[in-house]
Amino acid sequence: MKTLLCFVAMVFTLVVDGLPAQAAHYPEKPVTCVVPFAPGGAADISVRMLVEPLQKEFGQPIVIVNKGGGSGIPGLHSVLRAEPDGYTVAGGALGNAFVATFFLDAPRFDLDKIGFVGAYMPQERILLAKKDKPYKKWEEFVTYAKANPGKISVGSGASQEALEVVRSAAIRDGLNLKYVMYKSGGEATADLLGGHIDVCELGVGTPGYQAARKGDLVILTNLGSDRIPFFENIPSLKDRGYPYATALSYGFAFPDKTPEAIRAKWEKALEKVLQDKELREKMENAGFRPKFMDSGAYKKFSQDTVQSIDSMLQYNKQGAK
Repeated sequence: MKTLLCFVAMVFTLVVDGLPAQAAHYPEKPVTCVVPFAPGGAADISVRMLVEPLQKEFGQPIVIVNKGGGSGIPGLHSVLRAEPDGYTVAGGALGNAFVATFFLDAPRFDLDKIGFVGAYMPQERILLAKKDKPYKKWEEFVTYAKANPGKISVGSGASQEALEVVRSAAIRDGLNLKYVMYKSGGEATADLLGGHIDVCELGVGTPGYQAARKGDLVILTNLGSDRIPFFENIPSLKDRGYPYATALSYGFAFPDKTPEAIRAKWEKALEKVLQDKELREKMENAGFRPKFMDSGAYKKFSQDTVQSIDSMLQYNKQGAK
């Protein structure tokens, strides 16, 4: 009887302590972090900033793999279909992929089957133009676009949602614009600087944003709902009375059924490294706003963002008739 009780106690201990023990030894080999966007954009840049302190925290390399295209949908799917063992994680503006399914006639992501780790920063989107254009702010752009219907091209650095915010503003003002989607902010910035497109929506921290800080580009308007770092006085479309704004938050996520202890270990590590003064200064100097959001809040934020798209799409659809 005593032997049986010892055996039961041992089994109980293994069941109760199994997941923490699994997390205690994790990771035992390099981890692959898939950024579902091409190199050069805010997703790629910000994830690379975080990888160095996370590697130190985990004691293993984190290998970044860029899988751009399709507004992040294919790259994110590649992670969600991977083995749920904690060795494949997605990082960056994952909400772009969630939202893009509305515009690309793709199956919606089931957010209940994603292992949200947490978010590490919100990001404002901005509309930029070359400084030699005859418009330096939104009102001048609207006047010019009205006088030149169908001639103005608007690029997007991989954010379908932000591009749709521009479209909703254009519909309200009766503007006829052409829209171009890019795989990353880096590619979009290159075409904007090269004169291949007239204006472009990009994220804070991207090469386009840095070009604006240098004076090579001008910011016509803020497309988000918060202030733009280093350009706090530039009003947003919401400030101007337009109906919609974009809201993005960058974070990490695992495939469904990844052991909870591993996911929780990542969440704890992310919260810890975001308190590091050196990392925060590095991010802030790039124009990013480091801000931790736990897994529950990140999931709720993503759900709310997805739900808001329906309203904007209905508005745009009706206005386009």
